[in-house]
Amino acid sequence: MRAMLDEVNATFASEGVGYRAVMVEYVTGDGDEAGATVLSKDVGNKQLDFDFVPFDPRRAGTPITNGGWSGSVDGPTDDITYAVDQLGGAIDGLTQEQTNAAIDAAMATWESRSCSNLPLTKNPDFGVPLGVLAGGFLVADVMHAGWDKVEFEGGTLGATFTFGFCDPCDGPDFAWTDINNDGKNDTAWSEIYYDPFSGFFGPPWPWTTDGSGVDVETVALHEAGHGLSQAHFGTIFFMNKGGVQRAPAAVMNPLIFGVDRVLYGTDNGGHCSIWGQWPNN
Repeated sequence: MRAMLDEVNATFASEGVGYRAVMVEYVTGDGDEAGATVLSKDVGNKQLDFDFVPFDPRRAGTPITNGGWSGSVDGPTDDITYAVDQLGGAIDGLTQEQTNAAIDAAMATWESRSCSNLPLTKNPDFGVPLGVLAGGFLVADVMHAGWDKVEFEGGTLGATFTFGFCDPCDGPDFAWTDINNDGKNDTAWSEIYYDPFSGFFGPPWPWTTDGSGVDVETVALHEAGHGLSQAHFGTIFFMNKGGVQRAPAAVMNPLIFGVDRVLYGTDNGGHCSIWGQWPNN
């Protein structure tokens, strides 16, 4: 995953753009290793504290949307937008409609938090593949890029790549930006990828929407939490006699435990601490 971050950053450097890949956070299924955060080798001070800026004009101008990946043709807004890939958005055994519904439900769960007035607005996919990391397009703040682009190692179910704004973006003076002076570096956008297989040459994950296998909504809820600036939470214990425990239980635990479609107290607390004052951050 670090090699993927470095590769896309090398491309960005050659294009002279004002953003870089910061990190990838991945979650695993049943196994003997929990998910983690992987940093790019070349991201300045390695600061993990990134967040979106309300009304950020830098997120309001791309050829695809004519209004930016966040905002409208009239300029930037306080919405956080998301989009779902319709070309690689389904997996064997599930229809596009089923995966769409599961992802939309996960996004609605985050939007429904009573502590914040965060609007999560769904952007169209414009009929193009999503995800800059995989050579696709940028159409929203949080992009669910589907199952057809990336296969990870080691039991990874899903991964969220975060991109940040920088100025300058190269050389010894590299620095992330903080244009609203909130003490946090500025997120540009994030991309979520779902893994069809349990590892290189491994069997397919049993992705489902009925709770009988790897639940799409559960994984989407976790990864969308990363897309909305939350990190992993809690400790995973691998027992000597077998079995796994977590403390405390949370959707944002780095290991998926069955079906978790409802947020726990720690998930709500993390979300409220980030978005409770939005857009007056």
